[in-house]
This record gives sequence, C-alpha cells and structure tokens, in this order.
Amino acid sequence: MSKFRLVRFIAFIKTVIALAAWFTFAPYTVAQTDLTLPFVADSYEPVRTAIHVPSTPVERAAAFSLLERALQNSDMHMAGTPPFYLEASFAAGGGVANVGSGNLTEAWRSGQSWLWTAKLGGYSQIQIGLRGTTYAEKKVAAPLRVQMLRSAIFWPVRLNSAAALRTAAIQWHGKPATCILVSGVTGSATETQVRLWEETEYCVDNATGLLQVYSVAPGSYALYSYAENSRFHGRYIPDQITFFMNGARILDSQIRITDLGSVDDSLFDPTPQMKASGPAITLKMPERFPIVFPSASVAGAIKPVIVHCSIDINGNVLEEELASASDPALAQIALDLVQKTNFSAQGVQRQVYINVRFSPAAE
Repeated sequence: MSKFRLVRFIAFIKTVIALAAWFTFAPYTVAQTDLTLPFVADSYEPVRTAIHVPSTPVERAAAFSLLERALQNSDMHMAGTPPFYLEASFAAGGGVANVGSGNLTEAWRSGQSWLWTAKLGGYSQIQIGLRGTTYAEKKVAAPLRVQMLRSAIFWPVRLNSAAALRTAAIQWHGKPATCILVSGVTGSATETQVRLWEETEYCVDNATGLLQVYSVAPGSYALYSYAENSRFHGRYIPDQITFFMNGARILDSQIRITDLGSVDDSLFDPTPQMKASGPAITLKMPERFPIVFPSASVAGAIKPVIVHCSIDINGNVLEEELASASDPALAQIALDLVQKTNFSAQGVQRQVYINVRFSPAAE
C-alpha cells in the first residue's frame, strides 16, 4: 500500500468513528406506530419501488459499505486530501431572500490551513482557517444558498451505524443504484413503497460508489453529475450539482478543481482586522428536528410539513422555504410558525430542515 493510500485509509477510519459519534440527520426519534399521512413523492424523488429493510448484519454491512465508498470520494476535507483549489459558479433562485449569480471558492492546504470565499448578490465573504480558529473578513451571516452548496460539495455523506436503515434498488440514468434511507425512527421497520418523513436519503451508483442524489429531507434534492469524468488524485469530482426544492429547480452549480500548487503563505494569514474581530461565524452542517403543533383543523393522522431554513447565532430565522407538505393548506402556517420562533442560540449559523408535525388538538 502506498504512503498516500495508507494516509487516506487511516483518515477514513478516523472519519467514520467521528461521524458515527456525531450524526445530525437523525437527532430525534419517532415511533413508527404514529399515525402520519404518508409522503407523496414529487417528480424528483428517486424511490418509486419497494423499500427493503436489511434484516441481517450482512445486508446492513453491504449498505453501509456503499455509503462509505461515497463518503470516501465526496469528503473533500478528509485528512490526507492533497492541497486543492476549488471554484464553483452558481445561479441561485427560489423564494429565499438571497438569489442571483454567485461564486464560491476554496483554497485548501490542510485542516489547519485553508481559505474560502463566497459572493452572492450584495453578500461577499472571506474566511480563513488557521490552526483550529476561523477568521472572517466580515462577521455577517451567509445566504442559505451558499451554506447549502458548501455542505453539498464538501461533506454530503455522514454515517451512523446505529441508525434505522432501509434501502431501495433503482435505475439512475440507466445504471443500477441503491438508495439508502436512514433515520431515527423506532419500532419495527416495514417494507413499503413510501419514504418516511424522517428519512434522509443517499442514492449511490452500485458500480462506482459515487453519490448520485443527496436528499436531507423529503422535497429537497441535490443531484450530482460526473459527465466530464473529472478526477482529482483518485477521486471523481462532480462537475455539476443541481438542487430542487418542493418540485422547483432552485440552484445550479458548475464545479472545477485543480491542485493548489505554489501559493504565497501570506494568503492564509488572517489580517490584523480579522484577528481583532475574533472568531468568525461558522456554518454548521445540515441538521433536522421536529416541532409538534396541535391544530384544531387536524383530525386523525399527523400532517407533516418540512421547512428548510437558516438560523443565526442567536437562534433567529434568517431565510426559509417550503420543502414539502402533506397538506398544502398547512404550508404557509408552518412557514409562519418557524419564522416567528426563536430557536436556541448555539453561536453558529445552522442550516435546518424542520419537520412541523401538525397533530390533532387534545380535547
């Protein structure tokens, strides 16, 4: 085994261990016996066939092995990754505040030395990471489209060996692929043709192990294209990532990557102004949690609505949009509820998919 491959393998083991301990896509559990209206797939949901529950350790291991292959290829911040310069140009749309043409770059030497920039409309930012501290040109919140694109490019796949797991065999662009659905749903898993509202979905090409579809929550889909066969030191780099939300195309990005090469060390040094302002506002990876909202207009089954939003360091909602609704009449009510809620201050900017669960009001 070459030195580079050995480093990659060791880094992979460390990453799997770390991510298994910190899995933000399933921070809550829901009993599967809860009576909930089923998710009605929109045109971009890839799972249209029977969903299988792996019943043996061998089947679960096979599913996680496929996820691990996707993680190995897609995690650009994994220790041992050769220094790179990545640029993504994009067009952002949808019903959020910050849309238009944008640009995102990252110069990466290591986890201890990196720089990224972003521009979208009137927003621009430079952040520098140096020995565990992140500094910024400005202490301002990032647009939601910038935050979701960074997550989809650099670290889309996460693992949790204890998660509830279901799989579906699909054909994606004429090739066999497997969609792996993970959640914190408790109780006896069932084989259905319906995705659960709590499930995060990864669709991976069976032959190559490349991530094809990344869906944090129902109604939200990032589609990966490798048409240009772009490679970087053994990795396949997507040349395009396209996002759909609630049935509409909301972001198109084109990605290019090269070796970092020789650069002036001063590029990675925070300016005196950056140091004086203290640590930057950092962007947290996507997470999910529910809000239960009793409603007199709901009878029988719970009616979920998924709201996608960004939350600032003080717990206030910055931007929001609808991902999916079991009952369209409840969509705006859910958006208003989330907008008016102050969530816990965590000192980081969060990208969140909130499952607003409208339940029958207690009599």
